[in-house]
Amino acid sequence: MKSSSLRSYKDWLSKALPQQIDFVDTIYDMCEKNYENGGDVVVECYGPEEILERFKTLDECKELCGLIVEQAANARCGEETDPELKRLDAFKNWKS
Repeated sequence: MKSSSLRSYKDWLSKALPQQIDFVDTIYDMCEKNYENGGDVVVECYGPEEILERFKTLDECKELCGLIVEQAANARCGEETDPELKRLDAFKNWKS
């Protein structure tokens, strides 16, 4: 396993198909690498079953994370040094 998040779902791992495990592991790994760029939402809020229900591709997951980061930047009422702007810039450098 590439991700550390998936390891805690031992019960799910014992029942899931290998391709499901690989997909969920890839999603978690991608989001862990981009935790500060919006991936935190998936790592902290989505279990393996929810990932399989919500996302069909890695791009769908990345798009959701980008929308969340963008929404937070749009809702800000701060200065140009606001952390949400830095987070939006960081998302632009998302690592696959």
